[in-house]
Amino acid sequence: MKVLPRRHRAALINSVLGVVVLAGIGGAYAAVHDDGSKSTGSGTARVATVTKGTVLATVSGSGSLASPSDAGLNFTTGGTLTQVDVKPGDKVKKGQVLAKVDATDAKETLQQDEASLTAAEANLTKVEAGELPASSGSSGSSSSSGRDGSVAASPTPSPTPTVDAAQLAQAQAQLTQAQNAVDAAQRAVDGTTLKAPVAGTVASVASAKGDTVSGTGGSGSGSGGSASGSSSSTNSSSTSSGSLSGFIVLTNPAGMQVTADFSEADSLKVKAGQSATVTLNAESGTVLDAKVLSVSSLPVSSSSGSGSGSGSSGSAVQYAATLQITSDTSNLRTGLSASIQVTTGSADNALSVPTAAVTGTGANRTVLLVNPDGSTTRTAVTVGIEGDSTDQITSGLTEGQQVQIPTVASAGSNGFPSGAFPGGLGGGTSRFGGAAGTAGGAFRGTGTGGARG
Repeated sequence: MKVLPRRHRAALINSVLGVVVLAGIGGAYAAVHDDGSKSTGSGTARVATVTKGTVLATVSGSGSLASPSDAGLNFTTGGTLTQVDVKPGDKVKKGQVLAKVDATDAKETLQQDEASLTAAEANLTKVEAGELPASSGSSGSSSSSGRDGSVAASPTPSPTPTVDAAQLAQAQAQLTQAQNAVDAAQRAVDGTTLKAPVAGTVASVASAKGDTVSGTGGSGSGSGGSASGSSSSTNSSSTSSGSLSGFIVLTNPAGMQVTADFSEADSLKVKAGQSATVTLNAESGTVLDAKVLSVSSLPVSSSSGSGSGSGSSGSAVQYAATLQITSDTSNLRTGLSASIQVTTGSADNALSVPTAAVTGTGANRTVLLVNPDGSTTRTAVTVGIEGDSTDQITSGLTEGQQVQIPTVASAGSNGFPSGAFPGGLGGGTSRFGGAAGTAGGAFRGTGTGGARG
């Protein structure tokens, strides 16, 4: 029999021991991850109990507060300011006079148009009365013979009034034109006084008494974001407060709304009528109730670069939703930024487990049911609402049962928990406790000691 040198013999022993240790470690690892096996006391898997409660599914967005009652106000008739009755911070009532411009020219125009209207009315009256020259005829009178042969003259009938259709139409048109002129002149006079269309707080005033302001010539106020007719005609007399502009800007917290942007995936889950909460960024403790009014069908896109030197860029498509705040809005201000959570699904008194305990997709969902003896069984379940942290279970489990939450390997690992090869090889920490780690250490020690011994 040939005797191997000591060095070769030690190497052979090391190899055999290494195979044995690896096989043992691999078996232990497979045993722990076998669905039907018992969980080891030293394992790190967590266990959760099937409970009844409320399951909520929400999506988040961000936006700012605005009130449809906010208004940017302008004079419809321009002129020199004769009085400005309010200043920023003043609270005003609906219909309250805010400012006036000189109405002298507007009133003179109104008087002239009223005189023209009076003349048009008189002319129409004459035409309708048929006051036209009488037409001439050969038989202006008639006679009759009496029994005695004498001839008696009969009275001449008066001519019938004749209405000329063309003159009547012309007179009616002139009257309509004169009335329209009076109405426009009256609006111009009224437009020299600026009144509050809604109650609110004065946010800004553009000019002072003695300044000249332009007029819109039509509507003098706007609400919900912009002032009607306040573009080029009001450059000399408009100011802005947030998204509103006008000679005077009023804000009103009544009916406060919030417009929030949601990612394209989340926006598909948002529907009118859903409940939501609004958290003010400036006051994280202030949470308001709200309800979704509408979701825009047009996207709001924002582009963003992917990093310097990458040479590529991406865009995030978002859709806006408008929500009505149903909580008290008396202390709110237009423009406050907020975070919004919309409840897209909810289930009360529902069986639920942590979302992490459910694996699979669609109809193929399973959980690891923990048996009384500690073993686990892969069990099919039906999921209802997929909540933010828990999933509703509509079939497959009963209240009080326990499920195992799988351990997730750390990022950058090699497929084994904690990123180390089982048994402590590779410098990692063994998840099987001291036995496996000792085996790994013995393997390393044998390799070194055997060679030396």
